[in-house]
Amino acid sequence: MSDNWFSNFKPFDKPMLYGLYRYETPEHFYQAMKTDNKTQRHMIATAHTPGQAKKLGRICDIKPNWNDIKDDYMLYALQYKFRKGTLFNKQLLQTKGLICEWNKWHDNYWGSCTCNTCISIKGKNKLGKMLMSIRLLSKFGIEPKILAALVLK
Repeated sequence: MSDNWFSNFKPFDKPMLYGLYRYETPEHFYQAMKTDNKTQRHMIATAHTPGQAKKLGRICDIKPNWNDIKDDYMLYALQYKFRKGTLFNKQLLQTKGLICEWNKWHDNYWGSCTCNTCISIKGKNKLGKMLMSIRLLSKFGIEPKILAALVLK
């Protein structure tokens, strides 16, 4: 388990119930949403670790429109994790400034890779931007889960 409380491998404070399944981590949820195949979704949702869920998500039958909707599912998982009343929300509200998902595994979509190969690539930092928007809305008392219902397709 990651020591980084921002990590999608870190378990929710309580499992997320969505559809027929309980999801222990944002990673389990995100990977399971990649497929409409019920058997594959079940395998991903019930994977023993977030790492196993991620591996299964790489080999599942991916929805044809996944690239168009993946941000919505990530935002939904993050809004659940960082909802009002959770320790994660309290920790998020204590942060200031830029939140960036720095990494060395070449992820320049959700974060920004700092390896020598990627150093000249400006990462999109989608994960950090989502966290900063959740933080901002939370500071104004806007319940993030309300917004999730608006963006999911």
